[in-house]
Amino acid sequence: MKKILIILVLLIVGITAVSAHGVDITADTMVITNNTNGQLVKDIADANGINISVYKFTSEDEVAHILEHSVNNTNKRILLVAYQDTGKEFLNEHQELSDRIIIVDDLNNETILDGLNQIMNAPTGNTQTDSNFGLPLGIGIVIGLIIGLGIGVLISKKKS
Repeated sequence: MKKILIILVLLIVGITAVSAHGVDITADTMVITNNTNGQLVKDIADANGINISVYKFTSEDEVAHILEHSVNNTNKRILLVAYQDTGKEFLNEHQELSDRIIIVDDLNNETILDGLNQIMNAPTGNTQTDSNFGLPLGIGIVIGLIIGLGIGVLISKKKS
């Protein structure tokens, strides 16, 4: 029983932490707005034939959560016309995303249209599913080997 407990503790210590971040169901190219400027942005986009999803957010936490999705999704492009401070804090931590996250501070029709054009022309990258598959596979093999060896040792000791 003591050996099983030791193996269990080693497995718990050996398993890396998993971040339960959730699934992103928003569009890859989007505008973050609030209740006061959402309709204005949608009207400007429609008037200029720009097909983009406009989302109204109600808190900085929601915005920070969506911005976090852009770290792993290289196709995610975000224009912020609200919650600019949250966007600036995020870009300070993730400067490599500055070409895919555009912040519009001075809100008027021209700056919003300019921001919409910039975000539509922002570069995107293809997600590399091949390299993302290798790490979980390797971790699974190592965990399987550890469990298998532990059980094998226990069985062989019981037989002898």
